[in-house]
Amino acid sequence: MTFPEQTKIIYIWGFPLDFSLSPFFQEHCAILSGCRILYKIFRGSAEEFMQLLKSERCIGANVTIPHKIEAIELCGELTEKAEIAGSVNTIFKAGGRIIGDNTDGAGLVKWLKIKGVDLKNCAILGNGGSARAIAAALFEEKSEITVFGRTEKGWEKNFGSFHNLSEWKDDVFTISTLPFEVEGNNLVNIGYSSEKINIDATMMLAFQGRLAALRWFGKTVTEESFARITLLHAKAQSNQMFILNLATKNEI
Repeated sequence: MTFPEQTKIIYIWGFPLDFSLSPFFQEHCAILSGCRILYKIFRGSAEEFMQLLKSERCIGANVTIPHKIEAIELCGELTEKAEIAGSVNTIFKAGGRIIGDNTDGAGLVKWLKIKGVDLKNCAILGNGGSARAIAAALFEEKSEITVFGRTEKGWEKNFGSFHNLSEWKDDVFTISTLPFEVEGNNLVNIGYSSEKINIDATMMLAFQGRLAALRWFGKTVTEESFARITLLHAKAQSNQMFILNLATKNEI
């Protein structure tokens, strides 16, 4: 399939990015809202990424691990949410300016409210860029927040308290941002891989992705449609990986 040269491009910058649902659901939702785009994966350097952002065809980007903090330096301006979160996961353009935003925390909080989670007391496992964005969003909800990590980074005191990861107990609602799945009661894991993506990670992606789309286009499909489309692509990916794994094992 070929696209006209004027087709606008959105990038996702990260590494290794062997798996990302974003190109699938973002292009799908963009088409339904009347916007034709290419959503492309980029794995290069900050300097190379900056050149892409300056291109007239580029209307924005997503940023993921490990570049969310580094991306701040590429933006001429930050939204209040990005400043408070101390990281950028969404970049958009306005009036010739490159602006950094962070939709991670707001996207997750939106999903947790839909689930009916009581956000009065919350624990966060891990204290990287995603954890800080989530803590900032929970702070806006007046949550009492405890962050658990291996080494304190300093930002935790702005939103709550810090304790060593070994001290965590599953006696309070917990959000795990760790790169592996944690087991416990009253807990959500937001990490995912090509082989497994749970409903909480999928819906966080959906709602933060919708907020990003609104930055890029000023419009998009409804929250319900965006969530349904993201879930559809997550399920399709899981099914594909299941079939590939069976084929690799010569079981089919």
